[in-house]
Amino acid sequence: MSKTLDQINKFLDDKDNKKYHFNHFNEDEYKIPSGSLNLDLALGGGFPSGAHRFTGVNEGGKTSCALSVARNFQNHFGKDGMVVIVKSEGRLSKEMLKRSGIKTDPESFFVLDCNIFEKVFELIRDLVFNNEDGKKYMFIVDSVDALCRMNDVDKPFSESEQVAGGALVTSVFLKKMVLPITKMGHMMILTSQVRVEVASNPYAARGGPKVKQAGGNAIKHYANFILEFEERYNNDIMWENPSATKIEDKGDPIGHYCKIRFRKSVNEKTGAQVRYPIRYGRTDGNSVWKEKEIIDMMYLWGFIEKKGAWISFDEEMLSELKKQNLECPEKIQGDQKLLELLDNNGSLKDYFYNIISKIFENEKE
Repeated sequence: MSKTLDQINKFLDDKDNKKYHFNHFNEDEYKIPSGSLNLDLALGGGFPSGAHRFTGVNEGGKTSCALSVARNFQNHFGKDGMVVIVKSEGRLSKEMLKRSGIKTDPESFFVLDCNIFEKVFELIRDLVFNNEDGKKYMFIVDSVDALCRMNDVDKPFSESEQVAGGALVTSVFLKKMVLPITKMGHMMILTSQVRVEVASNPYAARGGPKVKQAGGNAIKHYANFILEFEERYNNDIMWENPSATKIEDKGDPIGHYCKIRFRKSVNEKTGAQVRYPIRYGRTDGNSVWKEKEIIDMMYLWGFIEKKGAWISFDEEMLSELKKQNLECPEKIQGDQKLLELLDNNGSLKDYFYNIISKIFENEKE
């Protein structure tokens, strides 16, 4: 061993230094699926350890997506995985939990009803550094915007809060905790609203200089992925009778497309938009309409081909299906019939899903 390496190892092994570095941890590399094939493809397989930020409009899908990731986090780590949700807005309903399919037993799931910055971050730090059970934690703070500083809680409403006080506390917390959270194999999702820029003089040329609302910059800096959940419009809605020309004849909505813009990424996806279909009325983690996503991917990779109204399957695919004792017609009329085929045949749907997942794995390698 060279003198340089010996010098470095002495520094790392020194008992006074071990407290201040994390080189002795073997970083646990994993990818937790989002629940959407389209989003997982853009993510490179899923979310890694560390901090991620979900931002965007109300009802854009931030909390639902975070819960879907949390369910998959529990499935990945089993009894060693635990989800801790900070419910600072008070909007986590039983229906949302049922839709997500997340396990809610005390060893796998905990909700902290708290909106105080310092107390939320103290609990997270305590769980990370005093982890005798060896748990892998996923922390969801929903949302950062709803957290208050301790010094501001008891102030009269007529008194103003400290400008950017919450952003300062968040910055200090992330500065101290993002490295240990990542190196020890934990994950954190912080949700927040879109931060807009307000013109200080809207009547000046080009609106005058822009003044950003306080807060949020620390999360931008420390997050691996920043996903912005975009507003939903009429053309994002899926209807009972999609071919009807008049909106009143389309029937009831049966789902919608969730749209996400990558504002920061670790895999060159910044600026890209991803959308995935949500099917209403489903529970136990099945809200993402995987059947539609599977069909889109099968078109993309040439497993199926459409000529007129008829959809035909690739011959090699049909041969593989026969080997697996899975029944599948050579041709089927229309996407709706194909959707019904996958909806009613779980084994066939799982087979196609696993094939597409293997393609994801090969692309990551």
